[in-house]
Amino acid sequence: MIRKILLIEDDVALRTSIVQTLDLEGLEAIPTSSFSQARRSIRSNFKGVILSDIKMPDQDGFDVLRFAQTRDPELPVVLLTGYSDVPTAMRAIKEGAYDYLEKPCDPDRLIDTLRRALDRRELVLQNRTLREQLGNQQIYDQDGTLTERLERHERQIIQDILSSENGKVSKAAERLGIPRNTLYDRMTKLRLVAKSFRSSNDDES
Repeated sequence: MIRKILLIEDDVALRTSIVQTLDLEGLEAIPTSSFSQARRSIRSNFKGVILSDIKMPDQDGFDVLRFAQTRDPELPVVLLTGYSDVPTAMRAIKEGAYDYLEKPCDPDRLIDTLRRALDRRELVLQNRTLREQLGNQQIYDQDGTLTERLERHERQIIQDILSSENGKVSKAAERLGIPRNTLYDRMTKLRLVAKSFRSSNDDES
């Protein structure tokens, strides 16, 4: 499981506080004070996610977001701001941020958001690794085609998450970072039934 959080925050006290929160939750913080300092860590194979302040003296969080997207469009970036600003929040999501949080962050919400982003990142990296291993061509053997192998891999990931969430599709979709309807569509294609992963007959809340 990937655990790295590239933290970009110019406020020393807040940066230290966030690092402590992440440490307590078993997440590995990489603390930096600016985009220029963090830049070398932002690459396509980064095994983690980015948590960046928006308002910084030089380059801001949107510069971080744009740079991350040039390195890897699927690298999750969570942006922080010091005040409620609906237009900024809408801009962040529109430009591709994974999520947007206000400072000071509620620790539970911060950790929940980062764990969902990490789950999504892990899924992306696992699929890339599988594709690299199998190559870019259709491979026919006793294990089936490339498409069949990828579907089996996707099926296993969804099964594991559904099992850990007691068959709750909404919770599983959150961890995967995809809409619930999208997960239902994939489950239908893969012939997965949420009820079979529940320990009781309760309906999903």
